[in-house]
Amino acid sequence: LGRALEGRARLQAGGDLRAMAELLPRVAHLELDESSSVVDVDAGAIRTGEVVRVLPGERVPVDGTVLRGAASFDESHLTGEGRLISKAEGAVVSAGAIAWGAPVSVRASAAGAETQVASVARLVEEAQAKAAPVQRFADAAAGPFVWGVAAAAAATLAFWATAGASMFPAAVAAATGTGASFGTASALPPGALVGLRLAVDVLVCACPCALGLATPTATLVATSLAAKRGVLFRSGEALEALASCGVVVLDKTGTLTEGAPRVRSVFVAGGADGVADEAALLRLPAAAGGGVR
Repeated sequence: LGRALEGRARLQAGGDLRAMAELLPRVAHLELDESSSVVDVDAGAIRTGEVVRVLPGERVPVDGTVLRGAASFDESHLTGEGRLISKAEGAVVSAGAIAWGAPVSVRASAAGAETQVASVARLVEEAQAKAAPVQRFADAAAGPFVWGVAAAAAATLAFWATAGASMFPAAVAAATGTGASFGTASALPPGALVGLRLAVDVLVCACPCALGLATPTATLVATSLAAKRGVLFRSGEALEALASCGVVVLDKTGTLTEGAPRVRSVFVAGGADGVADEAALLRLPAAAGGGVR
């Protein structure tokens, strides 16, 4: 049961990592030549040196360099900053970035599993697979502890099946009396019945499942949820060390933002340029973005 619970946690964590991989588009527009000829292909089939076209509103399928055109790119999936960054010919772009403004041609330098986004997902997987110091201690302690618990349960059964019944007859009578868990119709001696019940109690109460499974499961779920929220841990050791941190220093404002600006309110300044009210003002950006994917 414990292994099944751990497997379920790993499956859920894998789903969070797959959500990161979905930042990369499945289809890329491969340019056949410098003209307008393009063909849609699997993004994972793009090779280094090939040129792909990225339309406004689409995500860049590869890491590469802008070959032709200029556009603004949203790279908040990596930087955390929601502001658009203008890039022209020769600028480096990352897979998963969203292009805005105009179509651009990008020469691929890495694709598929070699992109920076895929490397981030791999980093999280390695962090989940690497045991933290407390997990290694729990694994080392769980082995001898299991044998100790089994020995204690066996000793309990042996004691009550032999000397315990004669030493504590009142306890045996109370445990095997009318209405007790085991009853009196069993073929086993009363002392053996009491010893069996107490041996099971020892096994259940002292089982090291929590010691052996809680630590790796907690590390796995914590790193997965953190990655889903944009916080990456290089290893379980870093996650464990965070418990002793008193101050967190952030290097830039973008680290705290969601990377997705929202319009909170609209204010019309005196009906300038023929805009009479809020509805008329909102129609302008809606019309401008009508042809954007």
